[in-house]
Amino acid sequence: MNALWATFAIVGLLVAAIAIEAYVKRSKRRTLSQSQPKMRNANRKKVELGQEATDLDLVEQAIKQNQLLEDVGRRFSGRNIK
Repeated sequence: MNALWATFAIVGLLVAAIAIEAYVKRSKRRTLSQSQPKMRNANRKKVELGQEATDLDLVEQAIKQNQLLEDVGRRFSGRNIK
């Protein structure tokens, strides 16, 4: 019986703490933009965006490598069907 009262007391205190916190914070709403840290503009570099920033040589190399692997895969898969 004593353990039952202790459990009810702990649950009651927990509910009371949640209710008090909700009452205290009821009118203190912050928007997401207010919650974020301020940006530092001093060390910021201007980055070119768009197609100018794309390294096309690397893209072409990846395409060639993928085509080569695809051709090799086609050759081996054709042998397994027979």
